[in-house]
Amino acid sequence: MNTTKKANWLPLFITNFLGVLNDNYLKYLVFFISTTWMMKDKESIVIMLASALFVIPYIAFSPIAGKLARDHSKAKIIQRAKLYEIPIMAIASLGFILQSVSITMFAIFLMGLQSCLFSPAKYGIIRDIGGKEGIPFGTGAMEMLTFMGVLIGTYIAGVTSDISLIDSLAPYRTIIVCCALILFAVMGWLFSLKIAPRETVPDDEEQTTLNPVAFLINSYKWSRRIPGLNSVIIGLATFWAIGSLLQMNITVHCRNMLELSDTATSSIMALVAIGIGAGCYVTGVISNKQVKMYLVPIGGTGMLICVASIFIFNPETILFTVLIVLTAFFAGVFKIPLNAFIQDRVEGRKLGLILAYNNLMLFTFILLSAGVFGVVETMANSLMVFGAVTAITLVITIVAWLRIPGAGRIKA
Repeated sequence: MNTTKKANWLPLFITNFLGVLNDNYLKYLVFFISTTWMMKDKESIVIMLASALFVIPYIAFSPIAGKLARDHSKAKIIQRAKLYEIPIMAIASLGFILQSVSITMFAIFLMGLQSCLFSPAKYGIIRDIGGKEGIPFGTGAMEMLTFMGVLIGTYIAGVTSDISLIDSLAPYRTIIVCCALILFAVMGWLFSLKIAPRETVPDDEEQTTLNPVAFLINSYKWSRRIPGLNSVIIGLATFWAIGSLLQMNITVHCRNMLELSDTATSSIMALVAIGIGAGCYVTGVISNKQVKMYLVPIGGTGMLICVASIFIFNPETILFTVLIVLTAFFAGVFKIPLNAFIQDRVEGRKLGLILAYNNLMLFTFILLSAGVFGVVETMANSLMVFGAVTAITLVITIVAWLRIPGAGRIKA
């Protein structure tokens, strides 16, 4: 890949990084700060609702997002979405100023809607920037920086939350929160203005239903034309459901079982993000401009061993951290070939609609995972949530090995 193409990636990568950072900064501020405005026994409910409100827009509006990515300039969609992030973060700031759970929850819903509407454009533009040969690099780098955004957003949310423990800084915590939320949004918008891909001509001739159920059914039927595509999308949806369960559960497990502070908890979450980013990067290097599906069951098996060890042995902080970071690493190995498969197999502007179909599926699974977390954690404890993740990981690894083309054999 030449130097020019590498330089062209930078605005997209930074725009995506800042968006993910702000998403997670806001969400974890709600986890760490908004939960303190409620009774302690309401903590799991607030976390579950915040997670659900972020994903509901993906279920309701993914068909619209796919149609936008097919019919209009993807770069302009990204730029408009990043502009709208600024007033959304102003609303979130008002919620923290007034200590209103309702307002912060509304901001999370709006952030989910904004992220939904530009997600197919954001991922669909990878091929426009780097061509087909750039798909493994672009996908791997995007995912690595995505999880770096998760890392930093989560970590600074924990640190910001614990400012209340420092007498000299405690009065300024709300100001710091508000300024950071709006600053990240403004920076993301400015970098988005530099995105300049060579896009294919928009196609607005094909009729697309905006009914989520009909869109899901139609997309499933169309995807059967490409062997393994539906299995890949189900695999990605399950990956994100597992990730959502772990994300919610680590917060509760670290606080209640390991008795860690918010800063320590966010540090573990940051290490988890590093683990996923490393797995994505290593997978991109191993792939070397090819889509290597045999890495999917390898990643699934690694995840299974690590999360099962947490469930069985209930380790103390250090070993728990090692195992959860290794789980994250193998999750990156599992995920990247699935993303690259979609980019490689789906031609033209149809890619935007299939990415929207993928979003609809995966966020439906994430919403279901919020329900699973609420039920299992409330009825049992955080350790049993790891047990549920173990079972889900076992099933999806077997399904991937049997159903995804190329997953069952290693090619040089």
